Amino acid sequence: MRKQNIRICIAVLTLAPIFAQPALADDAQADIDAGFVAFQRGDIVAAMGHYTMAADAGSAEGQARLAWILDQSEQNEEAVKWYRASADQGHSGGQYGLGEMYAKGEGVEKDESLAVEYFVLAADNGHAQSQRVLINAYEKGLLGLTVDLEKAAVLRHRLDEQQQAASEDVN
Repeated sequence: MRKQNIRICIAVLTLAPIFAQPALADDAQADIDAGFVAFQRGDIVAAMGHYTMAADAGSAEGQARLAWILDQSEQNEEAVKWYRASADQGHSGGQYGLGEMYAKGEGVEKDESLAVEYFVLAADNGHAQSQRVLINAYEKGLLGLTVDLEKAAVLRHRLDEQQQAASEDVN
């Protein structure tokens, strides 16, 4: 009987992380929501606390939101760390933020080609501001890109379609 109880305990402990994952995801989303509420009321310290908990739990959205606050407060190296963690999970906000850091050379060595790579990843994930940055870069020859009005027009058309679809979803 005792050996059977030990085997059951070992099985439970072995499987616990698998069953805990949805709870962790729910906790991270609760922290993101609480962080947003705190941010909206101007309590940046509380917002950072909630976003840090979500980020530490592996939430790409929590990582991107925490990185943005750190970026705004000129804690650039720490912002890059969290933007990168978010971007590595395919989060468009993290990709955009990391692109911005490379474009400006904040927290990392300035690298316009890497900035463009991250802006393209984010734009491909539907990130509107990344699309605007690339449109502007192609229209004016920024970020080391040559002027390419055709690429800018394609991006503008895609952005317009995306915005039209979003406005239809609201109605």
